[in-house]
Amino acid sequence: MRGRRRVWTWARRVGLTLLVLVVLVFAVSGAYLGWDRLSPEQLDVAPPGFDVDAAGVRTHVEHWPAVRPSGKAPLVLVPGFAESTYVWSRVAPLLAADRDVYAYDVRGYGFTDRVPPYDLASDTDQLGGLIAALGLERPIVVGHSSGVAIALSLALRAPTSITGVVAANGDGTPYFGTDRTSSGGGARRVLVDPIAPALVTAAMRHRAPIRSIVAAQCGPGCPVDDAAIDRWRAPFLLPGAVDALTSILRQPLIGLTDAQESTVAVPTAILYAGEDGSFTREQAQATAARLRTSLIAELPGARHLALLGEPDRFATALIPLLDGLDRR
Repeated sequence: MRGRRRVWTWARRVGLTLLVLVVLVFAVSGAYLGWDRLSPEQLDVAPPGFDVDAAGVRTHVEHWPAVRPSGKAPLVLVPGFAESTYVWSRVAPLLAADRDVYAYDVRGYGFTDRVPPYDLASDTDQLGGLIAALGLERPIVVGHSSGVAIALSLALRAPTSITGVVAANGDGTPYFGTDRTSSGGGARRVLVDPIAPALVTAAMRHRAPIRSIVAAQCGPGCPVDDAAIDRWRAPFLLPGAVDALTSILRQPLIGLTDAQESTVAVPTAILYAGEDGSFTREQAQATAARLRTSLIAELPGARHLALLGEPDRFATALIPLLDGLDRR
């Protein structure tokens, strides 16, 4: 009997301690967010480019005019998850040798307005609106990572509005989830307020965690000096940016189903990196089979952010794919 009381006493103490710790974590997180709002970190990073209204969303755009205009289809570059036009900044000038190149920030990221809902239909609206606002005639859309889903979604919705799609380092499906038969895969993430926003805010206020993530995904050729890391951090330090990111994280990853991809009728091409764990050779080949394309290229030894870390190799592999889409 005495042993049971002793166990019960210890259980109560442990439970009370855990409760106090939980309350403290919530209190500290809330206080940290309050302090951050009163003393926000400000970065002197002026993004190049201009803004347009794309289907009702103020959208940040960068433009690299063709050095030697050739009449080839212009390019529209779509960043992936948590990316901005910065990821295209080193490779875009190489692609602009003979055609106009545009990159834009997808709603919820970069220097574009945070306008929910953050779903594939709205992202597709924005891309279609951007092409119309810029007056582009049947561009080739190059999507990176989750940006592939947006590019292929527009190909399904308005196939005559584009010349083709390149899927770079992503297959356009919810590949981080197990269910590939419904749009948007993977379980919704449990992100508790104010803890999750506080953790994201803390990460963005310091260069070290961002530098570590970028270096791991980009490889040895990636810029990781303070100025480069601040280009990554700056958009997430804007008012409302962390709230938008946590809202996006709570949802399944945007994506098409395998069956939807199999009905894409516009010409497509695949570019993948040999050391990209999120889009492997096997996945690239399966994507090519679904899209019925023979235009596929590998960057051996490259990582997910090869477009930023190895722009010369990325452009060298991508340009023949673009020319192939032009011919088709």
